[in-house]
Amino acid sequence: MNTTLGVFLLLSVPGVPLLLVLLLLAFPALNSRLSWVGHIAVLPAIILLAAPEVFSIQVPWLLFGTGLGIDGASRLLLGMSVVLWTVAASLLHASGQAENKRLMSFFLLTMAGNLGTILATELVGFFTFSTLMSLGFYGLLVDTGNEPARWAGRVYLGFMIVADLVLFDVLLITATATGELCFEAVHHAILQSSSPGLYLSIILVGFAAKAGVWPLYFWLPLAFRSSRPAVALLLGGVPIAIALLGAVRWLPLGEITSPELGVIIQSLGVAAMLYAILAGLKRAQLKMLPAYVTIIATGLFTTALGAGLGDSAAWNRYGDLAYFFIASMGGGLALLVIVIGWLETRGHYPAAPGQETDDSCHWSE
Repeated sequence: MNTTLGVFLLLSVPGVPLLLVLLLLAFPALNSRLSWVGHIAVLPAIILLAAPEVFSIQVPWLLFGTGLGIDGASRLLLGMSVVLWTVAASLLHASGQAENKRLMSFFLLTMAGNLGTILATELVGFFTFSTLMSLGFYGLLVDTGNEPARWAGRVYLGFMIVADLVLFDVLLITATATGELCFEAVHHAILQSSSPGLYLSIILVGFAAKAGVWPLYFWLPLAFRSSRPAVALLLGGVPIAIALLGAVRWLPLGEITSPELGVIIQSLGVAAMLYAILAGLKRAQLKMLPAYVTIIATGLFTTALGAGLGDSAAWNRYGDLAYFFIASMGGGLALLVIVIGWLETRGHYPAAPGQETDDSCHWSE
């Protein structure tokens, strides 16, 4: 591929959604005439997926030298995200919500952050785009305006702020220790540290909070319960999948062996799966099924991370499957949300309004 075209495509994937946000804010009347704006925003990513080459670029003037690139793993995740964003945009268009300027602005900001994070090849870009994604998704959560949605948004935002502060500390320490900001730099900083377990734990806690991994899962059921369908189907493939991707890219998996920490992480993963199964059977609410399935999926992923930390050779052999798991989880959860929404619309499994209202402010769900 021509170098100029490759640079243009990579920059357009997060850049076009951001440009469309500016246009919507500058020309409010444009939104009513351009109701397919969500589909237009995802077009550069579709074109990039059609290009078979593996390539990357460095943009020294953007965010202290941002790097963007696409390879086999990022192509897989980008494909999953493109499908989810296209379906979500179609749902908003079909319901007439695509003409809501504020909603579409948050939608496009979240899309730009999500796609930019997938393509980021270094720490600052990943951190910046993922933070943009989190703030945009907060807007999507609270846009409905009802009290459960606002409460879910506040809890979600609180966890994201704490997680970003923790990960920003790792970024600063890495830059100070190595003078570089690529993913290999944080791996090197951890390996050379006198207390690598502390480094590993900080990163794990940060991304566990972002992914809603048990026991840092409190925002997750609230978000699934109060979100509109187009937002609920994005939950698995946007904030949760990106957080799991962050753990894979930031941790020196396959380079370090920490049996004690590995056992602890595996134990937490098993506990998460047991909790989700027991809690799901106890409450038996169809609308909450995606939340419990998510806790099981992230618990299984956590168990695999623990195994990788305990045995670097095993991760080197099977670690590439992590990307397939993340992509499958994002797509599978979206499909589950769609099926549940269809069943409730058809009246096969109507929600219990009284029970939902009573549960909406509980953290223990």
